[in-house]
Order: sequence, then C-alpha cells, then structure tokens
Amino acid sequence: MLITSLLFSAFVATECRGYDGLIFDAMAQLDEKQEFISAINKVQQAKVSKLALFARSRKYLGENENKILELRKKFPELIILGTPKYFFLRDDLTPKYITKTIRSIQKHNYKFIGEILYTHGDKSHGEKTLHGERYIDPIAPNNIKFINLLRRPQIPVMTHWEVYEWDRDWPKFSELYNRFPEITFIIPHMAFGHPEQVRLILSKHSNVYMTISKKEQDKKGYSDSRKSKLLGHGFLNKNGKIRPSWHKLIIDYSDRLMFATDAHKAHRWEKYKEIIDNYRHFAKQLPLEVAKMISYQNAERLYNVKVK
Repeated sequence: MLITSLLFSAFVATECRGYDGLIFDAMAQLDEKQEFISAINKVQQAKVSKLALFARSRKYLGENENKILELRKKFPELIILGTPKYFFLRDDLTPKYITKTIRSIQKHNYKFIGEILYTHGDKSHGEKTLHGERYIDPIAPNNIKFINLLRRPQIPVMTHWEVYEWDRDWPKFSELYNRFPEITFIIPHMAFGHPEQVRLILSKHSNVYMTISKKEQDKKGYSDSRKSKLLGHGFLNKNGKIRPSWHKLIIDYSDRLMFATDAHKAHRWEKYKEIIDNYRHFAKQLPLEVAKMISYQNAERLYNVKVK
C-alpha cells in the first residue's frame, strides 16, 4: 500500500476532496488472527455503510463461522454475510463442503457464497504449495453439482481466479458462466486481468460482476515472477490518474463493477481507512453517477439490501 499512497499523492495535492458519497464494501474477510470488533470499528471510522463479510476457514471447514455470526448480531445494519471461505479445496469441491454450505445458506441467511479459490497463485508472502497454486477445476463434477444446487436460492458466487493461465482457465470459466445464466458470479480483483481480458469476460457474460479491489497498482509478489508478468497493469499511472484504457472500460461496465477492500490479513485491515480514502480520490475521477454505481448501488442490487 506504500506504492499506492505515493501514486495518489500527486492527485490528492490537486484534488482536496474525493467522492464523498455512500460506500458499500463488497468483499472483506476475517479469521482468528484479527480482532473482530477492532476491524468493525475501522469500517465505521471509515464511514462505510455496508460490509459484505465472510469467515476465513484456514484449518477446518467452518472455522471462525460462529464468531462471524455473533459479529453480525452485534452489527446487523452493517454486515452482510457470505458463506465461509475454505482453504483446503483442491481440484474439485468436496461433498462435505457442498453439504455444509447448502445447509447453512438457509439456516444463517447467507447472502452470497464466500470466495472460492479456483485459481490462486502462490504469493511470496504466503503459503507455498507443491504445484505453485491452489486450483479447482470450475467444470469439475462436484463444482457443477454445487452450482446446480444454487439455482433455487440464486445467491451470488465469488469465483476467484487469476489470469496467469488464461488459455487453461478462460474457456472453462466461460463454460461455467454460460451453463448457469441465472446465477450471478463475482470475480474478485477483476481476475488481475488486462483491460482486453476484462472487457471480453464482461461483454460475453452478463451474469458476471467484478470487484475492483487491488487493481489500483500492478500486482506483484508472486513466488513465481513469471505469473506477475502475465497479469494486467493497474488502473493508475505514475501521476495517480486513471489510465485511459481502464477509464473507458470502467465507464462502459459501470453497472457490473463494485468497490471492495478485500481486507483480510492484518496489514490490510490496519490500512482500512487509507484504502477507503484512496478509493474516494479514485472515484472522484469518474462521473458522479458512475462513482455511485461502483461505490454502492451495484452491491445493493447484487446482495439485495439497501444502503441508508
């Protein structure tokens, strides 16, 4: 985030005020490594109106779920809950994950399926895996079964994938999105894609939304530097201005893009207000109606809740 702050400094110097409207953080995560109430205090201090939140289960399925449910009881007007994210899915979803998740949707009134890591390259600061990535085949049998079971509740599904293996992954995700036109899918971080890739995904699949989290700068920090080089560049040039290629895309698909912090680890939660402040200056570069859609209106529609 230091680089992000430097990028914004020139812009902030000339624009004292950013977008000052409502904000719906469309994606955030918590686990036992964070202090839950402290995290929510940071959200409130940043004047965020709604928070789409889910538990991170890093050791066993459902870990931290009860803590998140208790947190929602304390902050019912703020928190919109998604199903827990589970880190130990490989190749295909497990029957246990499917059964537990489907049962919990109605029981706990979950509004979306918390992030599923379909294609997630190893990061230099995180876990290293044998294959250099966490991978779930999006058209594997159990995954197809799971999405089929979501036809009735029709809640959005967060499908995390990164474009470093575009030729392997894009055809499969495109098939998945085509098979289930009634299901809305969310791609976090715009898949870290190039403008041309993002435009192709959104133009071909009207049931796909994306969060713009972590796209303000080039994505680095992969344990395999080759993967970093295959990702799209960030929104901002060295002067903190939105690059023209991204500006046009954001305008063209402003009805399917959502702001999100993806606060998850301690360093991200510690800088929560800074992320929000930087976003407000980013959004000021957009037409007001576009800024409103990305800041909260699209998330309102997607999660079927109203920001006050």
